[in-house]
Amino acid sequence: MTELLFFVPLAVLVGLLVRAGQRRRAAALADGGTAAVPVMFRQGSRWRAGRLVIGAEPLVWRPFARAGEVVLPAELRVAGTRPPTVREAVRLNPRLRIVACESAGGPVLLAVLPEELERVLGALERG
Repeated sequence: MTELLFFVPLAVLVGLLVRAGQRRRAAALADGGTAAVPVMFRQGSRWRAGRLVIGAEPLVWRPFARAGEVVLPAELRVAGTRPPTVREAVRLNPRLRIVACESAGGPVLLAVLPEELERVLGALERG
């Protein structure tokens, strides 16, 4: 019972912080600014956590941990979205949606939370 007194308010606080971040990103994009959306990027055979900077030209993915941002190709085209496979869901959040993109340099995979999917798809379509 004591655990509930700790974990319920903690869960509510985390939920409020997540929603506040989503509202800040939406407001920044509505004003014509830039927003950094949390996105996993597949580089080789490894998924890396970072943020996709939306509103900047060209689109840039910045990792959380270290330097080495990736500029996404300008001719990037969305091929489709899908849920993660069982193997991917072991390493990733199973709620994520995988956005498969094609470019001249090869396939690009981005994993996005469903709440941010529309923003990311809109940014990828605008180029």
